[in-house]
Amino acid sequence: MFPPELLRDAFQADNGEFGWTRAQIPQVVNILRSYEMAILGGELWWVKDGSTGWDLIPQRNGQRAVYTWAGDRRSAESWLDFVERGAVDALAHAERWPAERDLPRNLEGRILCNLTWVSQVAYDQLIRKKVWHSRPHV
Repeated sequence: MFPPELLRDAFQADNGEFGWTRAQIPQVVNILRSYEMAILGGELWWVKDGSTGWDLIPQRNGQRAVYTWAGDRRSAESWLDFVERGAVDALAHAERWPAERDLPRNLEGRILCNLTWVSQVAYDQLIRKKVWHSRPHV
């Protein structure tokens, strides 16, 4: 689904998930949109230079933070509206977080964005499974 150069330039975590830079996110989101994949949410990672793993993001106040978001499909929301809303949310979160004032000055490494997406078929299967498991079985 993603072009080879986008995959090559992405950070790939040990579990196979990808982290993209803020500059790469619009391209990633547009590709997911074109495949009608709904973005369910995401999180930001901090990757030190030369590291093969990611960590929580250091904050200027000395703490470490995780930046995450999630969105559920609204009742009666069409699939394409859900896809579009997830895309808009992902772009907004990737652009907004973290604010420069939150980060230590001269932070080494990169802040990367990891997205979680799903096709309509897979989403429908998850919902059916969730509903089935929540019902009492006799």
